[in-house]
Amino acid sequence: MAYICLDGLLTAGINIVGVMGPKKTHNTYDNFKDFAKSRGMNFIEWDNLKDPKLLDYLKSLNIDAAVVASFNYKIPKVLLDIPKAGFINIHPSLLPKYRGGNPYSTVIINGEQETGVTLHFMDEGFDTGDIITQKKVNIAPFETMGTLFNRLNLLGMQMLVSVLTDFEKGELPRYKQPEGEFVTGQSLKDADLYINYNKSAIEIDRFIRGLNPFLIASTTFRGNMIKIFMANYIDKDSSKYEPGAISKVETDRFYIATGKGFICPTAIQFGSFFVGNAQDFIKILAPKVGEVFR
Repeated sequence: MAYICLDGLLTAGINIVGVMGPKKTHNTYDNFKDFAKSRGMNFIEWDNLKDPKLLDYLKSLNIDAAVVASFNYKIPKVLLDIPKAGFINIHPSLLPKYRGGNPYSTVIINGEQETGVTLHFMDEGFDTGDIITQKKVNIAPFETMGTLFNRLNLLGMQMLVSVLTDFEKGELPRYKQPEGEFVTGQSLKDADLYINYNKSAIEIDRFIRGLNPFLIASTTFRGNMIKIFMANYIDKDSSKYEPGAISKVETDRFYIATGKGFICPTAIQFGSFFVGNAQDFIKILAPKVGEVFR
């Protein structure tokens, strides 16, 4: 999102007085720094967001508004107070639903029919500040994390350009977020990426699509790690099979039983051995009916 938004703002002619990237220890630091400097930007180095020298320098830039796009650090109040209009965050969900680091995956996994992008003013909480504007998008039947990621990042950039253009003409609207408990979009840990075959085939299909292509659904077969990128599901009675067991093997398709229905993987990685389709998997590994994915 940061790359897309920065390019979009530059193309739109928005006056950018400085850019802050991730910490120097973060694995994206060098690439983002090169990206910003290649466009002639004032790239601002930092180690501590409360550093008085950093804060004094930012004050000297006479900032009207700051924009946050994929910044994975809590911004302290002393920094939030520096821009005249505050900080504007781009969040890829319809707040207050799906606050957190990964709403892209969780809306698909949870079977939501729609999601969207929210631009909001930042406060000291996470994704809790006053809303400026929101736009909805429908979640397609075979949406993946990757397709949704691309669509929402582009929409977020377009909304940001529009909001900053409006800001140059006057005050921006702001609406309080509703209070209460809402479903979240927290980041997933490695242990969260394993397929639970006790769930239904429909749920597992959503899980696989919700992790593709950045996280990837995991399982094991014959004690080896398997990554499943894509699969088809069949919503039929599977009660006579153990969840995770292979119920049928064809020339180019094999069926894994679930708590309700069957999953047929179509794009698979077997350890570091190969990445291929179901036909490759069958030809190389010769899976047998009754063998179990765990």
